[in-house]
Amino acid sequence: DIDVQESAAGALRNLSENDHNKIRIVQEGALAWLVPLLRTPSLKVLEQLLMVLWNLSINPDNKVRMVEKGCLPPVIALLKSAEERIQELAVGTIRNLSVEHDNKTRIVQEGGLSPLIALLKSPVVNILQHAAASLRNLSVREGNDVKIAMEGGLGPLIALLSHPSTEVQLHAAGAVRNLSVNDENKVKIARDVGLRPLIELLSSTVVEIQEQTVIALRNLCANAENQVKLVQEGALPP
Repeated sequence: DIDVQESAAGALRNLSENDHNKIRIVQEGALAWLVPLLRTPSLKVLEQLLMVLWNLSINPDNKVRMVEKGCLPPVIALLKSAEERIQELAVGTIRNLSVEHDNKTRIVQEGGLSPLIALLKSPVVNILQHAAASLRNLSVREGNDVKIAMEGGLGPLIALLSHPSTEVQLHAAGAVRNLSVNDENKVKIARDVGLRPLIELLSSTVVEIQEQTVIALRNLCANAENQVKLVQEGALPP
């Protein structure tokens, strides 16, 4: 019964806001009930379920258990939902899960990159923040930096460097910084007109954005052609 499912999921959502309960809910086997329900046609039930998973995924131990119990495939599938609220909750959960080292590989293996990159063009600022932060987390893992570029992630991330939201700028800059470590990506970032927006972010009033940008530019300077391009783009003050 949909109403019963919604009520039960709503109760779990409230309980899962408590840090101790986050652990107990998983220990008591709730994921075995929650994960199959993610295929429900009811948006109301789905919203409650995803809020539960978001809350649970904040706990470090749960990040591992949730992936072990099969959370990734249905949550990744929901990144493609036509409903922006569902997209937001799903990508927020993926962002939390992507902090865990081993999950960085699993998310990519389960096909998470393509829908995450697609969400970088969302009109919803919260979705942009979570998608960019997820890719920033994933790009730390060796090999993922190449895969993100191959999936077409560089262009949308570079575009977000000029977004009005400083939170979006920060995560986009962090992702570009991580991606700029790879030699092929150094060339691609310059080719995708990534130098100008990075140089402009040096004037950001947010210190952490400045830090990410400086490191990205330092990485890009390791390429001889980029050194010339950076000067041409005005990286050196008069």
